[in-house]
Amino acid sequence: MKKNKILILLSIFLIGGVSAQQDGLQIGAFTLFPTIGLSSGYQNNFLYQDENNQEGSQYIAISPGVRLESFGEKTNFLAQYDITKTYFDFDSKYNTEMHHLLGNIGHRISNRTNFSVSAEYYEGTDRIGTANQQGGIIDLDLDPDEWHSLGFDGKWHYGGVGAKGAIDLVVGTIDREYDNNREFTATRDREIQYFGGTYSHQVTPKTSYLAQFRRSNIDYDNATLDSTETRMMLGAEWDATGKTSARALVGYLTKDFDEPQHEDFSGLAVEVGATWRPRTYSTFDLTLARETDETNGNGSYVVRNSAALGWTHFWKDRFSTNANIGASDEYYKGSLRDDSINYYGVSASYQITEWFMSGLGYKHVKRDSSIDDFSYDDDSLLFTFELSK
Repeated sequence: MKKNKILILLSIFLIGGVSAQQDGLQIGAFTLFPTIGLSSGYQNNFLYQDENNQEGSQYIAISPGVRLESFGEKTNFLAQYDITKTYFDFDSKYNTEMHHLLGNIGHRISNRTNFSVSAEYYEGTDRIGTANQQGGIIDLDLDPDEWHSLGFDGKWHYGGVGAKGAIDLVVGTIDREYDNNREFTATRDREIQYFGGTYSHQVTPKTSYLAQFRRSNIDYDNATLDSTETRMMLGAEWDATGKTSARALVGYLTKDFDEPQHEDFSGLAVEVGATWRPRTYSTFDLTLARETDETNGNGSYVVRNSAALGWTHFWKDRFSTNANIGASDEYYKGSLRDDSINYYGVSASYQITEWFMSGLGYKHVKRDSSIDDFSYDDDSLLFTFELSK
């Protein structure tokens, strides 16, 4: 706990120092913004185990960062670095760390055309009980899985203000590799190369039709799970009344494996996001999705159906609450495992100053699995401070 107390004092010191820089630190044409977050909480099942093996723990997380940005007449620049360290009282073995580095440059060629390029690097630790170390594998007493990933992407937009049609193109790659526990993680190393485009056509001032195509090539270094995913979607986006806005895409998704021992997938794909504002200070958000995902060790891949509903209400200018509820079904194709996940949570936030926010939240998660080792219940309580611009 001595280390945790030091972190708390350090955070308070940084908050006091940064608060004097409410407009950031000017460095020529660039502005530097330091950020910091501090949270403390308790989970009664922080390893996400079945009822016979669950353990509770207090924890503290600190997340300092820095952001450098510049906005020009035609060119914008952003560079960002942040790190999150989480310390568990139960055992320091379960502590985690995540580094994140992002760089982005955007350029407007004309009133109709702009593009951006970005690079993003992660170096992280998966919490035990998540990702590759779910269920009974925790009995092997492994250290948390460590990994790193590097991604690049380019985006191009064509379509000026008032134009009926617009085109957005994207191309990129993400390479992810694990660094330890190689007996269990080597088969998770993979590279994803993707490209796609979206065409939008405005039919009324508040409504546009959408057509979208995306293809991803997923190549594993040490597993026979190489596949090609293709998604073709049609839909619309609209702002019907000023109170309701939505974007909905429905289409066809295929996942074709290179090796015949894995069953291919073809079926419905859904991506829906809707916002309803009955009052200027009250907002409801709904999301629906049907998609595929890579497996963490069970089966060949995952088909996920999910839904989530959130409500944010500002009782005062600086005081707000949020309530959310969600559910998902995850089918591990090529395995006996099928999961049903349900969660709900409530939180309250108080904006002390423009830069300084505090919050308190509670969340309950329940996963029922066809394989008992993957079923769990978890209740968590979280108290946060955040300083950011």
